[in-house]
Amino acid sequence: MNTHLSLQSSVRIANLPLFASLLIPAFARAAELRPLSTDRPDTTESAYTVDAGHYQFELEIANIENDGGGRTYNFAEMNAKIGISPSTDFQLVLPIYSHQQAGEEGFGEIILRLKHNLWGNDGGDTACAVMPFLKLPTANGDLGNGEIEGGLIVPFSFQGPANWSCAVMTEVDISLDEDGSGYHPVFVNSATASHGLTANTGVFLELVSILSTDDGADSEAYFNTGCTWAITESTQLDGGIRAGLNSASSDFTPFLGYSVKY
Repeated sequence: MNTHLSLQSSVRIANLPLFASLLIPAFARAAELRPLSTDRPDTTESAYTVDAGHYQFELEIANIENDGGGRTYNFAEMNAKIGISPSTDFQLVLPIYSHQQAGEEGFGEIILRLKHNLWGNDGGDTACAVMPFLKLPTANGDLGNGEIEGGLIVPFSFQGPANWSCAVMTEVDISLDEDGSGYHPVFVNSATASHGLTANTGVFLELVSILSTDDGADSEAYFNTGCTWAITESTQLDGGIRAGLNSASSDFTPFLGYSVKY
C-alpha cells in the first residue's frame, strides 16, 4: 500500500468539513434575497428592485372606488416584475378587470415600466431609483383614452426618526389633453411613512398630490393609510383606504392586496 498516497487522501478527507464550512456560507450568501420591498400598497413607489433572475408579483385583489355616488369595481390588477440585473427590473402592469357602475367593464390599460436603482439597493440609510414607463391603449371602451402615454417616476427612500421608514416620490406624466388637441404634463408628488407594529405587521401613512396642467383641470389630493402583514419573508398581505381630500378627488377607495417574490 502507498502510505504517502494514503496519507494525502486522509488529509483531503479530514479537510472536507473545513472546505464545506468555507464554501457553503459563500453559496448561501449568493442565494440570499434582499428583503421584500413592494411598490404597493401606497402610491409612493419603492426605490428598490427585484433581485436579478427572480420574480415578484404584486396583486391588488380588489378595490372599490367611490366618487360622487358612482362606483368602479376593480379586480386583480397585477404588477408582474422580473429582475434583469442586480439593479434593474422590468415590470408589466395588467389591469385585469374593472366594472363601472352603469358603465364600461373589462380589461384596462397595460403599463410597461423599467426601474433602475441608482444607489441603496443593498444597504445604506437612503436609496433612489428612476422608473420610465409607457401606457398602452389596450382598455375596453371608456376605461381608457385610446392613446399611448408615458412618463418618469423618481422615488427616494430614507430612514426617518424613531424607526419610521420614509419615502418621497415625484412623477411626471405626459398625458393627452381633455380635448384631444395635444399633450400636457401631470405632476404627481407623494410622501409616505411606515412603522412596524409587531414583528410582522406594520402601518403606513401617506399624502399624495396630483396637479394637471391641462386647461380647466383641478388638482387632486389624497390621504392614504393601511396595514401590511408579512406572512413569510417573501409574501405580504395588505389592506387600507385611499381618501380624497378635495372635491376633485375620488371620495374613498378601500383596497386589499397581496405580494410574493420567488
